Amino acid sequence: MRKLPWGLAIVLFLGLIAYALSGPRPVDIISVHIGKPYVNVERDSTFSVKAKTAVYPSDPPEVDSTWISSPVVVKFDDPQYGFTLPPTKFGAVGYRKAKVSTITTSPMLETVSFDQLVPLIEQLQATLKEAGWQPRDREDNAWLSVDNEADRSALQKLLFDQVVLVMLLVPHKYGLALNVKCYARCDERDPKTAKYLIDVSVGKDYYSE
Repeated sequence: MRKLPWGLAIVLFLGLIAYALSGPRPVDIISVHIGKPYVNVERDSTFSVKAKTAVYPSDPPEVDSTWISSPVVVKFDDPQYGFTLPPTKFGAVGYRKAKVSTITTSPMLETVSFDQLVPLIEQLQATLKEAGWQPRDREDNAWLSVDNEADRSALQKLLFDQVVLVMLLVPHKYGLALNVKCYARCDERDPKTAKYLIDVSVGKDYYSE
């Protein structure tokens, strides 16, 4: 086997050290909002939109959906009601007539424990409140309350039996659903071992008159 020249070996070694010390690589971003043209999604995102998009074999071909399976930050880039979610590796963006029609994702890289779920719910709701989103039904589907131990305990028990849904709107423009659910080891009914997931789905507002 040929050995590398001593000088080249040192350069490569120093390069590896520099790479290791440079810290984690930035996570790719996909910039979307309902109604945004596909060409603009591709232009505004660092995520490999084109490589991850399924195309319907019509004449002419039509973009169908973009799939997320590696760490990505989903940025809802509406100038007034925009928000940015924590990194995810689950999600899909659907298109209709080459414009974004639906966004489905989870604001996490993996399922989480209940103790991790609570601050994530608080973070998401604070982000959406600040962006101007509001509950569709102020009484029946209002913001989730996790402010005290009684509220957290009630939510934990409820999640063993059903999905908890929060419906939010930007009236006459967007609709958003937060689906909070127990995902794994739920039959044990033990919050210390169960794993939880939040789904975020965004589309048009079909509820406001």
